[in-house]
Amino acid sequence: MMNRFQTSPAQVRDELARLMGAALQEGVKRLFVQAERQLFDLASSATDSDGRSEAFEAIALCRSGQEEFFRSLMAELQAPGSDWQPAEWHELIGDRARAMRFEDDLAEASQRCGIEHAQFEARVGQLHEDDPENVPAGLFTLESISRVFLARTLDLPDSVRHRLIAHWAEQVLFRLSPIYSVLNDYLIQVGVLPGIKRLRDPLADAAPLTEATIPQPSIPDVPRHAGPVPEVLAERLIPLVRATIAGDDQYLFRFERDQDWRAEDFAGFIMEQLEPTLPAANWPTRSREIIRLVGMTLSDVLNDRLIDPRHRRQIATLQLAVLLLAARDRHFLSDADHPMRRILNLLALIGSDPDLKPDVESSATLLGPIQQATIDDPAGLTPLSDRLRDISRGQTTDAPVPVVTPAQERLAQIEERCRLRVGKILAGHANDMPLREPTRALLDQVFQPFMVRTMINQGRQSAPWAGIIDLLQDALTLQIDPSIDPDDVKVFCRKAADIFGERDSAALLAGEQLALDAFVDYLVLQSRENPSFTEPTPEPPRHAEPGPVEHAATDVAPVPPESARSEAMPEDSATDVPSGETGRESATSSSESPGLRDSAPPPANGDPEATLREPEESDIPTDGLLLASLEGIRTFFEQQSRSEEWFEVHTGPGRALRRLKIRDLDPENGVVNFANRTGQTKLSLPVGQVLEDLFGGRTRLVFGNPQFNRALADLRAQLERHRDDR
Repeated sequence: MMNRFQTSPAQVRDELARLMGAALQEGVKRLFVQAERQLFDLASSATDSDGRSEAFEAIALCRSGQEEFFRSLMAELQAPGSDWQPAEWHELIGDRARAMRFEDDLAEASQRCGIEHAQFEARVGQLHEDDPENVPAGLFTLESISRVFLARTLDLPDSVRHRLIAHWAEQVLFRLSPIYSVLNDYLIQVGVLPGIKRLRDPLADAAPLTEATIPQPSIPDVPRHAGPVPEVLAERLIPLVRATIAGDDQYLFRFERDQDWRAEDFAGFIMEQLEPTLPAANWPTRSREIIRLVGMTLSDVLNDRLIDPRHRRQIATLQLAVLLLAARDRHFLSDADHPMRRILNLLALIGSDPDLKPDVESSATLLGPIQQATIDDPAGLTPLSDRLRDISRGQTTDAPVPVVTPAQERLAQIEERCRLRVGKILAGHANDMPLREPTRALLDQVFQPFMVRTMINQGRQSAPWAGIIDLLQDALTLQIDPSIDPDDVKVFCRKAADIFGERDSAALLAGEQLALDAFVDYLVLQSRENPSFTEPTPEPPRHAEPGPVEHAATDVAPVPPESARSEAMPEDSATDVPSGETGRESATSSSESPGLRDSAPPPANGDPEATLREPEESDIPTDGLLLASLEGIRTFFEQQSRSEEWFEVHTGPGRALRRLKIRDLDPENGVVNFANRTGQTKLSLPVGQVLEDLFGGRTRLVFGNPQFNRALADLRAQLERHRDDR
């Protein structure tokens, strides 16, 4: 590289840091503001004080740590000797789904920056080869900035870090396209031309001064950098128009009130978007006049109060396409019959006609094709203007084939990913549980579409997501619960109303509501078929005391005589009767004395948890504090907490298995804490119950592991030896 102005690589690096630092500081500020806004919405909708406090603490961290975050980011970017090898994004982020989205956004940002970023990357590579000690490899490229950003976010809590990563491309990378053109212009000025000139000492080849120098004529002080000429202006506008077609309106000059479109403000906005650091006086006169005249042409239409505001916004969407056409076609401003001029007038005519103003969709469908024709085929504007003319005359026209925009394709991919993820979540909760037909319809027609909408709009850390997971577990439990009663159904309906009825965005569609109503009707029918449920009936007439023969008949009598007898029993005696016994067994157990009832063996088909509550002699110890104090138990659970194995945890008879990890063993309380994938404790069970379920196969690994099986067998042998020692 030959230094045109005798500038050292260190000075070039410092100037690049100054220019890029201004853009990155503004982007980091927007990024943290976006995260604060989402955290504030989360705190506003939080129902518990802990969640609200956590959200406000994250907001305070965003505000206090923003400046330090930016300084550390810039310092790391300029650090010498940094290794900018291709990054493994899933390792830096820690989540493959987020890494895939982050990689897609980075590729989209590279496409938006286009050739400017590629040229800058080549010039920075040349500087690094010439002076690797002062210029790091990949200085201020999109990949290096993103890599350092992810490294800086590792010290932040997940609630802040995930939001910053999600909006990094939108708030920072997508907006760096103009700054790379500025950096390239500066590098060209100082003579950084990769592959042409090499770095050398400017004084090494200097000959000794032996003769008087000839004074050179003074050169007037002209700006070293000027704005783009009309031809270059058109090339700069093409990616902005494509971004507008894709649904990105950040490059459009906004107007929200009547008569607020001013040509001067429009010109200043466009110049700032294309050349943020260049004063308006340095722009070429032709380019500046084209932008100003286009702004005046649009102001005549957009400041007309007779045009419906919705149609005015449609016209404003075409501002970049109109400017692109004016920069390419010199006849646009002078020809009143130009196709684009006719399009603007026809849109204004449609928006001011009382009969046509409500028909917004007919003209909105043509905005995308008009902008695309401006880029690819300006001659295609004529048939589009003819179609608008037919609309202005009230004639029906064939709707154009809708063009699938990149934004729509991206949304379809997101929906498909979320649908697959929700399907796995539902399958994990249902596991091998038998599902009735109403339950299957509830999962497919209510839970799946609602969870997909919630995952896209609010995420899995929102309050609606937590509520729908709780409701899902209740639905799976109630649909096979033989002891369900009407109160359980009322509680389920109340929870469903709280989740689906609070907000308009969460309201169910017609088909979804029908599926939910059908499931509720199924639960009501199940509760009525429960043997313990009795309809309110008149008191039966009293009869004389039955004899011995009549007693035998009473033992197999239907529900009404049994319920009448249970009303006469004391309340404490009624609660001792197991709910799973038949009427005959209930009558027999109620007639026995307490001593006989306590000494009788439990029924074979009784409560499945009776074995856990009343262990036999051959069982392991059940004292939770004793078990938690044993060295073998502590070692076993410490190994499982470090192994990151997923367990299907048994939480009770008839309940769905929960997929969790073992977090730790709490020896003070004698419980085992289970956590989800983020490390948050979601379930705590007594250590004795967990061991019984592990030994009985009710709680098991999701994926089999022979080492775990051996460790579990060794633990059981240790516990049996401990019992024998007692």
